[in-house]
Amino acid sequence: MQKRYIWTAITLTTCITMAQAMPVLAGRIIGHASANYATTQNVSTDFNFLGSEMYTYQKMEGDINLLKQKYEGVTSDSIGTTPDGRNMYRITIGNKDAGKKILVVGAIHAREYITTPLVMRQIKEMLDKRDEGDKSLDEVCIEYIPMVNPDGVAISQSGINGLNKEESKKKLQEIIDSWSEWGLKENQDKYNWFLNKWKNNLNGVDINHNFPTQGWKDRADSRKRPSNEHYKGPSAGSESETQYLINLVNNEKFAAVLNYHAQGQIIYWSNQHASAEVAAKDKAMADIVVSHTGYKLVSPEADGSKYGTGFKDWLDWEKGIPNVTVEVGIGTSPVPETQIENIWQQNKGVLPDIVKYVLGK
Repeated sequence: MQKRYIWTAITLTTCITMAQAMPVLAGRIIGHASANYATTQNVSTDFNFLGSEMYTYQKMEGDINLLKQKYEGVTSDSIGTTPDGRNMYRITIGNKDAGKKILVVGAIHAREYITTPLVMRQIKEMLDKRDEGDKSLDEVCIEYIPMVNPDGVAISQSGINGLNKEESKKKLQEIIDSWSEWGLKENQDKYNWFLNKWKNNLNGVDINHNFPTQGWKDRADSRKRPSNEHYKGPSAGSESETQYLINLVNNEKFAAVLNYHAQGQIIYWSNQHASAEVAAKDKAMADIVVSHTGYKLVSPEADGSKYGTGFKDWLDWEKGIPNVTVEVGIGTSPVPETQIENIWQQNKGVLPDIVKYVLGK
């Protein structure tokens, strides 16, 4: 069902018509390039995240269990449950009593789910380095939330049938119906495109526009009602996913955060309201990412952070926690799985070096 759904989303015969009818969407109408599955060479491994097929919530659950079986010192729990009944899984490695903690997150935006296998690979990378003799995990605790927005990921990957609860399907259908002026009911390609490009959570809220910064009330909202992308929500911090991340950060007091998005091969390295001390640490982390990836830095003054309401903005502006947001992949999201190996080669080594930086080494 998943592959058939995405294949239909690729075959968008009405792209030109749609772009004319909705100028704001022009240039974004492209399906998920999953048709290359048959020709993509799969890695021979038990871990799904090392392969090159679409990475689902279910595959992630299996891989979390396998990590705990194959490596010592891996624990997992959930920081909260989403409206459609999925766990926001947290995987923890390293010394839980360490004075320094680092957070790594992926898939805040649903259609950017290629970041989840990237984060999962980073877990294995750190564990493998430990097994090879690296002692960093004795001095630091790393927590990973590989899929912040699992309900949204299910929608982007599988449409309405990807949801578990009938009430969830009804809610999604209501959002679809509310955008009838886009011709979603009359044209199957547009309907599939709308869901395949789903960026928000089940409530139709962009989690990364929902954080309670001082700029939230002044943040422009191009949608103004629940949608597949951009809507900032009825109030700051209104969404459960937002609240769970806020609670986690407040409880754990992280020294640094690495936040993965897609796409563009760019780095949002600081909010313009960050203190000089935080901005300097942001820049140091960003330079580490650049040294591995070659991605371009985006100036804080150019990234719209004056009224920023994203996770990065909240961390910089409200919490004073150094962090970087890294946009992986090229083209449009969902980024084709054919890019995962290149993305990994670019980002391999990033987290170990950020750990060294946090530890002052």
